[in-house]
Amino acid sequence: MVAQTGSIRQAATALNVSPSAVNRQILAVEEEMETPLFHRHSSGLTLTTAGELLLAAIISGKRDFELFQSRLDRLSGLHGGAVEIAAIEAVSDRLIPDILSDVTKQHPRVEFKLQTLDFKAIWQAVSRNEVDFGISLAGKSSRQVRIVSTLQAAIGFVVRPDHPLAQRDHARLNHVFGSKLILPDSTLAVGAAIQEGLAQHNVNLHPTFTSNRIASIKALIRSGLGVGMLTQMDVMNEVKAGELCFVPLTESGIRPLGFCLFYNTQRRLSAAAQTTLDLITENFHALAEQNAEVAS
Repeated sequence: MVAQTGSIRQAATALNVSPSAVNRQILAVEEEMETPLFHRHSSGLTLTTAGELLLAAIISGKRDFELFQSRLDRLSGLHGGAVEIAAIEAVSDRLIPDILSDVTKQHPRVEFKLQTLDFKAIWQAVSRNEVDFGISLAGKSSRQVRIVSTLQAAIGFVVRPDHPLAQRDHARLNHVFGSKLILPDSTLAVGAAIQEGLAQHNVNLHPTFTSNRIASIKALIRSGLGVGMLTQMDVMNEVKAGELCFVPLTESGIRPLGFCLFYNTQRRLSAAAQTTLDLITENFHALAEQNAEVAS
């Protein structure tokens, strides 16, 4: 990285370590090899002939080892190891379990580590190369972080099947005036999106219940205590099981919540991690088609 950037400070930033740590490592190798690896100028660092030879050897060795790992994976057919995922609650409790069940059938010896974090922590975990990939609120790709797939999750009312709203294909805000409401608070992404949309319409719904946990909101709805507002993804399993009904909102000010699947381009994904990534991408596409059908 120092050879690529020509700067210890820039390399340290890219590697997310301190400049002094990078400098110590270079000095240690130079001392061991008894030759300088870099010419140090006021404008930066450039490789010496010895440095160029060492870098070429490192790159060649890395390619050889990656080829060895690939051949070993194909030979064993087991693809052991671990897949590390960081995801927000909206997908970690619903979408991910079914996908991991499919992956374990193909890779029975793989271990999975699933962390449920807030959306900012997920982007940080991927940027620091701490996990194989993340699923969080929509963001932007960069040189280091690549977005594989995106999904727009519609926001709407959530009710029990015996509620009058359950018979509707769509609903407006005025359909719940006078009803007891159960809303996510603004610490949740869906809660913040709802509050922003309501502000655009100059509407205050005066909820009877608020919560910072999606699971608690669904429990209150199931108990018949009122009408909830969540994303379609939040209740996909309950809708499939016939426990709850999702009724999309037609107000344009309350926009769908965007999710994205992304990974660090500097990370070499194992066969199991790549399979998991591909399955989540397929599910995102399938859900996007379902959302389009609901919208139409």
